Amino acid sequence: MKDNLSWAASGNSVLKLNIRHLSLLGVWELGESRLLKFQSTFAFGLGLWGTVECVLAVYCIWGDLEQTTLVLLITFTCGSGVAKMAVFLYDRRQYNSLAHQLDKLLSLQSDSCSEDPNLAAISEWSRRKAARLTLGLLLFMLSQSFLWNFVPLLVYPEERRLPYVQHQWNNNSLYELSYAVQGLSAIWVSQISFGVDCLFAVVMILVAAQLEILGQRLVNLKNDVGIVGEDKSVSEKKERDSKTGETMYDDLCLCIETHQEILRFVAYLQDIMSPIAMTQFALSVVIACMALFQATFSEEFSAVLKCASFLPIPGGQVYLYCWAANNVTAQAEAVSVAAYNSSWVDASERFKRALRIIVSRSQKPLVLTAGHLYPINREAFLTLVNASYSYYALLSQMNSR
Repeated sequence: MKDNLSWAASGNSVLKLNIRHLSLLGVWELGESRLLKFQSTFAFGLGLWGTVECVLAVYCIWGDLEQTTLVLLITFTCGSGVAKMAVFLYDRRQYNSLAHQLDKLLSLQSDSCSEDPNLAAISEWSRRKAARLTLGLLLFMLSQSFLWNFVPLLVYPEERRLPYVQHQWNNNSLYELSYAVQGLSAIWVSQISFGVDCLFAVVMILVAAQLEILGQRLVNLKNDVGIVGEDKSVSEKKERDSKTGETMYDDLCLCIETHQEILRFVAYLQDIMSPIAMTQFALSVVIACMALFQATFSEEFSAVLKCASFLPIPGGQVYLYCWAANNVTAQAEAVSVAAYNSSWVDASERFKRALRIIVSRSQKPLVLTAGHLYPINREAFLTLVNASYSYYALLSQMNSR
């Protein structure tokens, strides 16, 4: 296990934005400090307190379907963030190791990228895409938190309503303090939850790009034997063919080693990401169902506005995993085609034997899973959307009775 990253060292990582964002929120460990431990304890305490408030509210309003579904929506959203935070905090050192291993993986093909502008363009595009995705999604989630926080002040300025859960057990006493705690808790926990999702999505984007670069390197394995003039002897021609064959074979061996390193990294990513992805998948189905029900049947305009704007978030979190993991699977399958498109016909026998290794391995699907049980791909996204709609239909029937 690698030593913890420092704030300065994180600036050299490809995950710089994700690492520093989670570090500021108190969940990514950049060195040892009392402030970090205080941030971690404070963040987890906020999330846990928000979840307890929601559970108490559900107990107090049980029987009112409209109010109960709204509070359950908030309960499962907060609970999802707390659960993901707990998994993340359980062994934070493994995430430092993940960052180290990813940087090492990207360095394996850095020389090839520096020599080929097309490969460099793939690498640069993936990094820009990862940064834009992280920044865009975090800002969007922040805007949702502010919308939920300020709607009660704008729509019900005289009713002293809290932004998320009303304190039925004490008639919203300590209103100002409760309002501040709920608002801060929502922003903090949601940023951590989305920050973890963005971290894994970024890693998968970069891994898919490395597989694409590997495929291009395989396609570029050419038997570049120049036209030998008539003045060249047969022995000189054979010597030149032999040198070219040696170069091709050495380049192929480097490609095979890179492919094996990528597969090992994906297995490590799978172990780290699996419990968090499973948590998100399981709870997003319920959250999307509750949000859709509120947006459709709620009689309060503020609830409709908040839930309609919030509805893309649970689906977006699931799609983020499914889209990124599906790209990894697709690029892994493309490696086999790329190997077949290399100049293997005129290559040596040992080149062909080595090529069969990477072709055979790349034909085995590289599928990431949630909880080591549920494949993460586009089909999984459609299945979860259908499940969420089925629950929504059931709630609609219950409401119409």
